[in-house]
Amino acid sequence: MSSQPQSITRLGYLDNLRSTMIVWVVVFHTAITYSHIGSWYYNDPAPAGKMSSLAFLTFEVHSQAFFMGILFLIAGYFVPGAFDRKGFRQFMADRFVRLGVPALLYIFVIQPFLLHYLLGAGKGSVVNYYGAFLASGDWLTGGGPMWFAIALLIFSLVYGLFRIIVPAKGKIPALPAPGLAGLMCTGLVIAAFAFLIRTVEPMGKSLLYFQPAFFAQYIVLFALGIVAFRNDWFVRLPRQLGYRTLIGAAILSPIVWFGLLILGGGLQQGVAVYVGGWQWQSAGYALWESLFCMAICAGLLVLYREHFNGQGRVSKLMSDNSFGIYFVHPPIVVAVTLLFGWLALPPLAKWLVVAPLAFLATLAVVHLVLRRTPLLRRII
Repeated sequence: MSSQPQSITRLGYLDNLRSTMIVWVVVFHTAITYSHIGSWYYNDPAPAGKMSSLAFLTFEVHSQAFFMGILFLIAGYFVPGAFDRKGFRQFMADRFVRLGVPALLYIFVIQPFLLHYLLGAGKGSVVNYYGAFLASGDWLTGGGPMWFAIALLIFSLVYGLFRIIVPAKGKIPALPAPGLAGLMCTGLVIAAFAFLIRTVEPMGKSLLYFQPAFFAQYIVLFALGIVAFRNDWFVRLPRQLGYRTLIGAAILSPIVWFGLLILGGGLQQGVAVYVGGWQWQSAGYALWESLFCMAICAGLLVLYREHFNGQGRVSKLMSDNSFGIYFVHPPIVVAVTLLFGWLALPPLAKWLVVAPLAFLATLAVVHLVLRRTPLLRRII
């Protein structure tokens, strides 16, 4: 770690990649509405057929394997430069405003509004409902997607304390950018810890705001983002390596995934044996997920660095509004899916129609309303 503050620039390809992942989050959560696979506020009453459920499941497990991991990787990349410029106190104050305040607003304003007004939870006046919401402790698990902001706040605090306890002394030589072996070894480490965690906390089980089953990936990728910033890895990552891992993941991952599903009995008996425990299916899933994640992360970083580094009007609009979209999309997605409840289409087709509309509605609310509100402008 260098003792000299390293300058940091807003790199267009990272902003564009992050914006893409935010769009993916909205589409992913809309998919759960119609698939009934995973945890979400509202499920459309129409059940998905066997083939539709398999298509939804394939999309969701591939998405879950990497899209939040990339967001942690990018977030980690921007942490060291911010700390270098600001120092611990200002760094944490800014983190609290940008992450802690939105999380609190979501927990104590958006979550009860969504449950009471949109989904009809509770009876009587909003005052009585809100009192019951506070007294019951539901707010301790009501973070929605803002678990990500809470996790980033905790990770940032740990990093800041580490920098105080172990101050940088001198300049450490730059580490070479990882090759294929480094990426795959990192994936193996993530897989081993994910498998062990899931013997105790399987996928789908929450602890307060978090699902521990995925945190091996999130912690490692956040730390890798920090190391990547110090060593310029995102710039030095070989182009051919990125393209090969991306193409390899796109071709091999579905084959391996369906192989796991068929050999492990998932098509006949369901996916319970994959979510955790000492079954080989759980170990195989963790291994597939982690290797796929590392390949996709490297591939997308190179793809966006080489081809999507500029920002036009649309990409700038997306970049400026991406956190706001993430922050407020749940009630809007729920409202739009409720509004289109009358649409008589199969669940898979309905998702393909409604997901873009839900995203555009969220973008409009953020850009035209929330970011023009003085009290909210600073935090979203």
